[in-house]
Amino acid sequence: MKKIKTRFLVLGLSMLSSFTLLSSCVNNDDTAITEPTRYTAQDIKSYSDLFDVFWTTMDQRYNYFYEQKRRDGMDWSAIYREYSPKFKALKTFGRSTDNDKEVNDDFLKAKQYFEEIIDPIIDRHFNVQIALPATSNGVNFTATFYGGMISEERVNRYPFAMRYPYMRSKLAPNSFNSVNYALGGYLNSNPDIYYFSFLQFSLSQNYQINLNDKYLSPDEGNGLVLTQERIDKSELLNAITNPATRQRVRDFTVNILNEWNKFPKSTDVTAFHDEIAKFKSTEIVSDQFTSAAQNALTKSRSLIDYLSSSTYASVTTTETIPYLNWFITEMNTHVTWGYRLPQFQDAAVAVINRGPLYKQFLNPLHKGDIKKIIIDLRSNGGGAVVDARFFSDRFITKNQIFAYQRTKEGNGRFNYTPWVEAKTNPHKFGIPAHIPITILTDKGSASMSEITTLMLKSQGNDVVSIGDYSAGATAGLGGSDDFNGGTRDAIGGRLTFYMPLLAMKDAKGEVIEGIGVKPDIYVTPPTNEELIAMQTSPSTFVDRVLNEAIKYLSSK
Repeated sequence: MKKIKTRFLVLGLSMLSSFTLLSSCVNNDDTAITEPTRYTAQDIKSYSDLFDVFWTTMDQRYNYFYEQKRRDGMDWSAIYREYSPKFKALKTFGRSTDNDKEVNDDFLKAKQYFEEIIDPIIDRHFNVQIALPATSNGVNFTATFYGGMISEERVNRYPFAMRYPYMRSKLAPNSFNSVNYALGGYLNSNPDIYYFSFLQFSLSQNYQINLNDKYLSPDEGNGLVLTQERIDKSELLNAITNPATRQRVRDFTVNILNEWNKFPKSTDVTAFHDEIAKFKSTEIVSDQFTSAAQNALTKSRSLIDYLSSSTYASVTTTETIPYLNWFITEMNTHVTWGYRLPQFQDAAVAVINRGPLYKQFLNPLHKGDIKKIIIDLRSNGGGAVVDARFFSDRFITKNQIFAYQRTKEGNGRFNYTPWVEAKTNPHKFGIPAHIPITILTDKGSASMSEITTLMLKSQGNDVVSIGDYSAGATAGLGGSDDFNGGTRDAIGGRLTFYMPLLAMKDAKGEVIEGIGVKPDIYVTPPTNEELIAMQTSPSTFVDRVLNEAIKYLSSK
């Protein structure tokens, strides 16, 4: 048992903006409770125990009970009163003498009860995996339960993998193209409209160029750097008895060290550093930058092979081998950790491989060359919150409230912090002025896709969402060590929760969880026939949502 106290929180999420110090909405007395993560398998010895642990974890951690009560009248205490007797009536849990039919009958009833309880949950990030006894010999079946699993109508969507083939043919030849992940370029039919789409929000991880100011520049006195002085003091070198042999192998290895040390001071590395300085102040990936990166990288891969035994063939004798082994080890430390050559090479590769997104999209966007844009977030299930800073903010021109967030203040069902503003923040290298933007969504557009939609729609009437309602999965994830509420833990050896800790409502104060962002221009989902056409006839497929976006932007 552990005492949990109501506390003050600093509610913040790096993707959103600054938040203020929160005070309690509810005066919550100290309460002795069992934290969900403290439950073990010994606490769950029956279906009744399993239900109690599930119900208690939800009671303490779920963040939308107030909205659930207002929207559909959910009374969590009433659910306990209704279902506790039903789970107590299931007797086969943990009993090895029952036959498979009896066990399976209880399994099906338990599964049905959990479906009935969880189906109304509005949090569309939420799911829980529950291991239920399935046979008399102790085999479990792990079932996944989530909100809307029974009642929510399944509608067709526009998966990125199915859009990619036909959209690639609709874009100009010099388009940005990361196969099966991202696609961007001007439309052939409307060269003044730029189109950009991607599989999920992991753009910063896959494309952001993060560079140090300098590479291959160890601090003076770095103990990992090999010097001529250390070579001369080497006990293994000085153990070589033949003076001529010792001098010859010493001069040979010093020459290898000196030859390698020329590279960090070379014009190729200097040119790369000069281009880094320009990039940090402009974010422009120029041809000169990629060329400098390529030249320096190529040179780094053609340096003397200090690891190969054949390099030392002319000075290798039985007497010199111990010293040469020492030198090779020290040289490898010198290069790998003293000068951190792999870090430099990774940076050069990043400029070369990630530069096209900057050259073909981010740089023209910041320069103002892109005047109208379609951001296609259909079936983009979200991802990393840092993409709000790297991507979404680039379309922001003014600070605006786009949503409100809160978390739980204590363990009581309705112990919430106040709602706190979430504001947009213009990117240093974003659009220079407001432009017409269309955002395409469907029921697969979730989480960061919805947050991005809300962010951009806060910027003005020229930002329009088109398509179907989004998924309605706006609640924020995080660690329970940061805030009360939510859990992504394995509980009692049988339940694994995926429960957000941050609730969200839009700028109008409407909780859209389980509903989604309403499109400004609604377009019915694709039919079964259209899904087939996407795959079988991409060159002739007519994308009705895309056409609505083109129609809207053509009027601007």
